[in-house]
Amino acid sequence: MSGRNKPQYRKQKTQRKRDGAQCKRGMRIKDFTLAASKAVVSCACVRGPCLLPPYFAFQIDLIHLGAKFSPCIRKDLQIEKLIQKERDQERKSGCCVQNDNSGCVQTLREDCSETLATFVKWPDHNPPDVDPSNSSLKRSSGAVCHQDPRTCEEPASNRPHVWPDDITKWPICTYQTKNNHTGFLHMDCDIKGRPCCIGTKGSCEISTREYCEFMHGYFHEEATLCSQVHCMNEVCGLLPFLNPEVPDQFYRLWLSLFLHAGIIHCLVSVIFQMTVLRDLEKLAGWHRITIIFILSGITGNLASAVFLPYRAEVGPAGSQFGLLACLFVELFQSWQVLEKPWKAFLNLSGIVLFLFVCGLLPWIDNIAHIFGFLSGLLLSFAFLPYITFGTVDKYRKRIMILVSLLVFLGLFASLVIWLYVYPINWHWTEYLTCLPFTAKFCEKYDLDQVLH
Repeated sequence: MSGRNKPQYRKQKTQRKRDGAQCKRGMRIKDFTLAASKAVVSCACVRGPCLLPPYFAFQIDLIHLGAKFSPCIRKDLQIEKLIQKERDQERKSGCCVQNDNSGCVQTLREDCSETLATFVKWPDHNPPDVDPSNSSLKRSSGAVCHQDPRTCEEPASNRPHVWPDDITKWPICTYQTKNNHTGFLHMDCDIKGRPCCIGTKGSCEISTREYCEFMHGYFHEEATLCSQVHCMNEVCGLLPFLNPEVPDQFYRLWLSLFLHAGIIHCLVSVIFQMTVLRDLEKLAGWHRITIIFILSGITGNLASAVFLPYRAEVGPAGSQFGLLACLFVELFQSWQVLEKPWKAFLNLSGIVLFLFVCGLLPWIDNIAHIFGFLSGLLLSFAFLPYITFGTVDKYRKRIMILVSLLVFLGLFASLVIWLYVYPINWHWTEYLTCLPFTAKFCEKYDLDQVLH
């Protein structure tokens, strides 16, 4: 190839790499360089600020308020695997220091440019001793940008509290030696990225503060590694976990009953309470209706937490369907004294069937509706006052009370076991809460969907 054609060839090669590089939707390529034979792309918004899907930010707000969200209620095995995978990647990481002194960031070797930066990884670059009293054994896990057991004074890496040779088990260094030049490449650089908790499933990335704020994440200025922060604690909010590694906010099962997702949602609840709930309280007493309202709502949320674990929900939907079940039980108990019981039954059935069909639309939790209705039906047989017609009918209804309580306890215990002891993953239950008329009609809430 002649010298005259070489620049044109390089230009065409660079253009092909640029054409293969891509930005996310709504963004364009702002800057482009070639590093280590790879395309390095800097993206910018096409016009105005890049906006995340509004429902994503809305979900985060609901979770902070106390929405039903399974990963905040119990330890989720799939999220634990995700966190463990991130920590396994972190063990392989090192400090990528830019050669032009523009900064450094904790990353993997393959993500650090071979020509524009120096990848500091022990034991290749001046590793410290695992134990200060034994200089024969060197560290192999590290290095970490802006953290080193040789320079950290609080907590110091000394016997009997020597930092392990595993950076995912290092503590946060709260006090460094006051020295502008330590002689260590990974310590004297200007750190550009710190841990950022992103999304609703405990994912953590090393990023800049600006990117973290753009992604509605939680930036940890005090930490240097993702293993030093507990992202699920940040995602869930409310009361901190007793053990940062184990979510324990079981009170969300009843707290979410008194929360609403907006003015319209709250208005619907008020109208329901001023019509159906008020009449039932007059008929059966507020204490009986309160028991049915709370227990059917908790059961509905419990079922939703089992079958839709990654979906944040608020509102008394399960409780309201439990009260609708009370109307059926009142009808059955008074069947013999009504003039046209079948007409009343068909009217009630039509209303409830219509509401269940509406629950097949996106963003409506039909699982809570179904189990709230079932539990309300069982609890109504147990707690509502009844009329007896003879001795046989009296004993029959007493047996019905006992059977209803036992079935409800069995249902509730089964849901608790499925939530805490033997988690189940029945994908077909998604069709009970949303029918996918098109490919994008139903929102996906699986862990393997886009985490952010």
